[in-house]
Formats: sequence, structure tokens, C-alpha cells
Amino acid sequence: MTNDTNGKKTLFTPTWLRAVLRGERPSGETFWVGNYGTALFHQPLMALLLVLPINEAIPGTLAALLALYQFALTIAVARSRPGAPTPLGWKFAGILITFGHAALFTFLALSLFAGNT
Repeated sequence: MTNDTNGKKTLFTPTWLRAVLRGERPSGETFWVGNYGTALFHQPLMALLLVLPINEAIPGTLAALLALYQFALTIAVARSRPGAPTPLGWKFAGILITFGHAALFTFLALSLFAGNT
């Protein structure tokens, strides 16, 4: 992507993340990079925390934070302004998939806090 000086947001910067969570980026970028681009960072950390012999509350806290992020991203996908015409079906599918990720992180956090790993 390009620099912020050109009026565009560079990926994975705080400015870009704020724009994504406000729904100010195109629908495709909000869905794909918001869900799977950020997963390149948090999923290896989650995998490491789940295999380390530590208290379940630590990965549970990360899972709870990721659930909150996914719920915020679900709203952002719904509000995102498409850069290109986005069929309503694709936007609805993106909302459902992102909400599904949020639900899965919620259940993971609840399971970890309950000690049912």
C-alpha cells in the first residue's frame, strides 16, 4: 500500500486499523485484511500461548480481546464503504463469517476461563 502522506492508509498501522474499525476502508480490505491479515500476527501468538504450560487465563484473555476485536470488525464490515461495487450477498457473507469468528473466539475464551481445554 502507499504512505499516509498520499491520503491512503498503509496496512497494519494504527491509523489504518482505526480506519478499518470505523468502516472507512473498502469492503474487501476490511473483510480480508481485517480478518486474515491480522490473523498472521495473533494466531501464532495464540498457538504459542495454548501449548505453553501457563495459566489458562493468559490465552483466555487474548481470546477475549480477539472476540471484542472481531465483534468490532463485524460492525466495520457492515458499515464499510466499498471501493468497488460489492454485491449485497458478498457483504452479507462477510458479515456472517466475521461474526462467526467472533463467536468462536468467545467460546474459546469461555472454555479457557472455565478450564475446559
